Amino acid sequence: MRILYAVTTCSDKTYRRLFEHVPVKPAFQSQKYHRLLIEGLAARAKVDVIANPPVNRNVLSRGVVRLPREEEGGAVYRNLPAIRNPLAKAIVVGLGTFFQALALGGRDTAVVVDVLNRMTALSALLAARLRGRPCVGIVTDMPDLLSGSRLSKKISNFVIAHCTSYVLLTQAMNDALNPKGKPYVILEGHADITMEQKKPDLSGKEKPRVCLYAGGVSREYGLADLVEGFQLADLPDTRLHIYGPGNYVPELKEIAARDERIVYGGMLLSSQVVEKEMQATLLVNPRPTHEEFVRYSFPSKTMEYMSTGTPVLTTCLPGMAEEYRPYVYLIREETPQGIARALKETLSQSDQALFDKGMAARNFILKEKNNVIQAGKILSMLESVKRT
Repeated sequence: MRILYAVTTCSDKTYRRLFEHVPVKPAFQSQKYHRLLIEGLAARAKVDVIANPPVNRNVLSRGVVRLPREEEGGAVYRNLPAIRNPLAKAIVVGLGTFFQALALGGRDTAVVVDVLNRMTALSALLAARLRGRPCVGIVTDMPDLLSGSRLSKKISNFVIAHCTSYVLLTQAMNDALNPKGKPYVILEGHADITMEQKKPDLSGKEKPRVCLYAGGVSREYGLADLVEGFQLADLPDTRLHIYGPGNYVPELKEIAARDERIVYGGMLLSSQVVEKEMQATLLVNPRPTHEEFVRYSFPSKTMEYMSTGTPVLTTCLPGMAEEYRPYVYLIREETPQGIARALKETLSQSDQALFDKGMAARNFILKEKNNVIQAGKILSMLESVKRT
């Protein structure tokens, strides 16, 4: 089987070339999500990526950067030009994706799109329909719950409605988006199988202890409660390190300037974040569970966190299946006071006990949820549909 994966992404080599020295790095969670899924698919199928580099005026100084075709992780990246002007970019991306998908969509080919990459997804979908090829829609967020124009949401919902099958994060997504009962697979995420090559070591942990959060630094993700909870916990031998972009950053910087125990580290490359996570004592995800969007989400950071061998403290996310619960510590009360209690209780354990918990989670996630196994479920779905 051949997979034609149309998405706003690029190879890691190109990502570093374009953004390593840029203060605000675009779409790093999305970049990693799709890279891992592409590599997982490429382990079992031929994969061509129609790659639209995630650039905008803030990160690209030149008007146009032409990128060569390249191979990485077993896949071929057919890079569209990186263009600074948004109108010109939309036209080039739309036409480039459409004609490449039309030319490459031969027999035994399935098209895969990220429905939130609107122009890329719509163009690839139209080409797939013209060629009579299946089109798998990856849905990582509910379009109607995201910010953006009404037109952008309509385009994403149009793509969802006309895909032939889906990759979804939770069952709630399927209930909301798949009224016709089309084939689907639930993939809450995927861990990087190459993390098996990294060997966590208790002696490599930072001193004093570090609690770490990496991801969207926004109030709606519970960051203000995390910071207040950490301060209430009053852990003199522990620091709180936070990495990522978001609307809470300006206030966080002010707090960090007054409290030396709190460090905002800005945005790093994904590989740098993973190294920081492996050196930490505890990784925290304070995402509130009462928000509507949480029913439809499973943060990719949870998979990344668990793969590092560092233990995880998280809220009881609705999309987190019971099989995950034995491998994480839970925040039972989603208030600053509840977070403070959870931090104090968790960090009252010895370094060895914490390390053992993290290693158990790592063994589970790398064995059961790595990107090769998870991608195989998509291929199995496509093979099953083809036989019917």
